[in-house]
Amino acid sequence: MKLIDLTHKIEDLLPEYPGDEETRLVNTRKLKTDGYTNHRLHIDMHSGTHIDSPMHFVESKKYICDYPIESFIGEGCIIDARNEPVIKLKKEYKDIITDGCILLLYTGLYRKFGTEEYFNEIVKYFM
Repeated sequence: MKLIDLTHKIEDLLPEYPGDEETRLVNTRKLKTDGYTNHRLHIDMHSGTHIDSPMHFVESKKYICDYPIESFIGEGCIIDARNEPVIKLKKEYKDIITDGCILLLYTGLYRKFGTEEYFNEIVKYFM
């Protein structure tokens, strides 16, 4: 099995969801002067790549860490949803989506990551 990492690199001033605080990754200790390297990370939940737990949208006491790691690694399938104003289940998707597969919706918006347009477009899929 080939694993594909879809995450964005966490770095200083990583684009954040509008209204969230900016991401700060600050080098607080340097090997040459302090004998070790250290960084301080200040980040809101909607910066970069993340997984929302059900509690983000519904009443739940289950945090994302309460799910087994195996839930996030596995066979995947891709639905090409570029130029879809609203993503709905189509008849042709039923052959692609199998029981237990991890579904990736390919919107093409990754090209706009870090722009205001990215967040304006992506939020449409969740409203």
